[in-house]
Amino acid sequence: MVIKSEKEYKDYEARMEALIQRGNELGDMEFLSEEDKKEFDRLSNALDEYACAYHPLPGQMSSMLTEAILKQVKQKGLKHKDAAHMIGISSTMFSDLIHGRRTLSFEVARNIYKVLGVPAEVVLA
Repeated sequence: MVIKSEKEYKDYEARMEALIQRGNELGDMEFLSEEDKKEFDRLSNALDEYACAYHPLPGQMSSMLTEAILKQVKQKGLKHKDAAHMIGISSTMFSDLIHGRRTLSFEVARNIYKVLGVPAEVVLA
């Protein structure tokens, strides 16, 4: 289950809210049918994945950007330390960016676009 648009995201949120409401009315989420529980898990995973990619927490890099960076690094046959050097940061900072432990500065974002070739719409998302 992959969410492809903001409208679909809102629809999934509404479906999730309906399941939560049904669980509350029954007294606990455990009283939902097995089918509803599976639907809840699928919706939860899809919503989380979309939110991480398109609605990251402040200071957190989008998973979509992380994946695009790693894809470009692999396509160019670079080691992480070489990619870090090319975009003007240390290999430790590169690792921190990829793992969501550091925020992205304008200069680094620009270099990710210019040097690695990650599309601007992904860098700016």
